[in-house]
Amino acid sequence: MLVPYQHIRLKVQWQIRQIVLAVIGGAFLAAGGGFFVASGWMVLAREFSPLIANLACGAVLCGFGLILLAFRGRDEPRIPTVDQRLRARAARGENYQPKGEFPALMEAFLFGVSVYSQVKNRKKSDDC
Repeated sequence: MLVPYQHIRLKVQWQIRQIVLAVIGGAFLAAGGGFFVASGWMVLAREFSPLIANLACGAVLCGFGLILLAFRGRDEPRIPTVDQRLRARAARGENYQPKGEFPALMEAFLFGVSVYSQVKNRKKSDDC
């Protein structure tokens, strides 16, 4: 497997999630900022009339925006190295099994490498 499509897909999903949360959080902050500006002018004009509701709406929207932006701060997904993936596959016994897809010499080589990695993986897990 030359291109780890699954890992690329995970990274793309993570980036899309980050972008969506940033856009939604920014929209809430913009709406909350608009309420704060409008209510600030009204409060200054009328000295604490029922316009406090505007301040409450602005505070709630900005709070939601900040909460969404805080969720963006999660770490990037941990992607295992090629060696770690091969060791995990060997531990599960999912390495190459001869199926007749390749020439006989190549199948023998691949099967030998698979058996070696399984034996090597067992030795490392027995040592721990």
